[in-house]
Amino acid sequence: EGVSRRRRYFAAFVGGLAFYLPALQWIRVAHPAMYASWIGMSLYCSCYFVLALYLLRKLDGLTQWPLAFTVPVVWVALDYVRAHFPTGFPFLEPLGCYQLIGFGWYMLGYTQHATLPLLQLADLGGVYLLTALVAAFNGAAYEWIIRQPWLRRAFFRYPADLRVGFFREMWVSALATIAIMAGIAYGINRLNHPAFEVGPRVTAIQGDIPQDVKMEDTELLWGTYLKLSVNAAARADLIVWPETCWPAPWYDVPSGVEESTVDAGFLKVRKKHRDEIAFAAQQHWHTNVLLGLNRYEYVNSKVKTQYNAAVLVDATGIEKSRYDKMHLVPFGEYVPLGAYFPWLQSLTPYNHDYSCLPGEHYTRFPLQVGPRKYTFGVLICYEDSDPYLARQYVRTDPVDFLVNISNDGWFRGTEEHAQHLAICRVRAVETRRSVVRAVNTGISAFIDPDGRVVALPGDSWNESQVMEGTVSDKVKIDRRESFYAMTGDWLPAGCWGVLVIGHIAAVIRKRRRR
Repeated sequence: EGVSRRRRYFAAFVGGLAFYLPALQWIRVAHPAMYASWIGMSLYCSCYFVLALYLLRKLDGLTQWPLAFTVPVVWVALDYVRAHFPTGFPFLEPLGCYQLIGFGWYMLGYTQHATLPLLQLADLGGVYLLTALVAAFNGAAYEWIIRQPWLRRAFFRYPADLRVGFFREMWVSALATIAIMAGIAYGINRLNHPAFEVGPRVTAIQGDIPQDVKMEDTELLWGTYLKLSVNAAARADLIVWPETCWPAPWYDVPSGVEESTVDAGFLKVRKKHRDEIAFAAQQHWHTNVLLGLNRYEYVNSKVKTQYNAAVLVDATGIEKSRYDKMHLVPFGEYVPLGAYFPWLQSLTPYNHDYSCLPGEHYTRFPLQVGPRKYTFGVLICYEDSDPYLARQYVRTDPVDFLVNISNDGWFRGTEEHAQHLAICRVRAVETRRSVVRAVNTGISAFIDPDGRVVALPGDSWNESQVMEGTVSDKVKIDRRESFYAMTGDWLPAGCWGVLVIGHIAAVIRKRRRR
């Protein structure tokens, strides 16, 4: 208690930097301009450590609740804000100020991606429930540690006597431990189910092309992925290309626009690129192919809008459906406030304006395999780090499986590859859907609805990154419903409710005492 407030919160901020600076260093690998993003993101995320300490101390002073309860409440509440701030909160949509944004990496719950029994809890409360359990355990452990006299004397400046309410806190800590054990029992029960239904055979192709080479050498990009897709065609109902790895754009005329009013040059380029895809499909693929590419939509002879898209073509090269990425990457796919501050363009990895518009529709891609028709949804790049997006594909008109296409060549050889795959495992359990990942430089994979990584292009996670190869398997189909997918983020909402109600109740109690 002898530490000043300034020192206390400064220490919390420094602690945040000590975590985020090394944890986020992979961002800088993308491009020299991304050093600013790395430092800026680290500074921003470290502020949540300060805010967490403030809220914990506030709750402790007002309510005397045990840390086994307050730590998960505060941590889940702030993780939710960090994943959606400033305009990504779904409740903003009716107000007309909703745009998908936020940073949903490094939640505590993702540390449990390989603990399958605990991971199953994600279908109840998403990654937030896993975060709550990890935080509760740590809060209980801290409460136990500071009660040990020799530890207090050796490491802490705490008085020798125990604080009033000690036994109550120990009971809550015991309940937290019981909750964790109950969670493990629930997970074991969820893992005990009949064998999954076997779905279509899908092949995800993975090139090993660094981002700077990918942008400059389109011949290498085309040759590498054409070779991989040709080799995969004979044994696949669907071939999946990674994000933006088809070297040519996809040109579209919006519905309702008469082609007679469209610039002839635009139509000529559209025909040329469509013919190239039709030729590849008829001569090489002979099956359905999901392409990751840039899509241009005609506005007028001088203007065309751009989207980061996935397009499904059949064995003849005819478009069956498409999806435009909704959750765009700031400074990667658009420049926030770029119209007002043009100099912000210098913080992007491009020497030209690469500004995309967000998509508006959750596309259900059709996949006909013999007499059976399947559907799947697509998450592009780090859209799989947003539980809200994945959830929409199973709430109404549920798809049979999910596909994640990404270009992690930006972060070649860094820990980002494994982190991205770990995050995707949680989405599989939250939705109870298999996820097929096709990633440039890796890690491509098949994840079953229990969160297991069942197929990789290499023998291990480490060998499956920064390599060229394919991964093929029959998709596992799960018909179970997910409580979390149906109900949404009830746990973060409850945590914020506890924070507000706890504060109000404490203020009322103080006034009554006076």
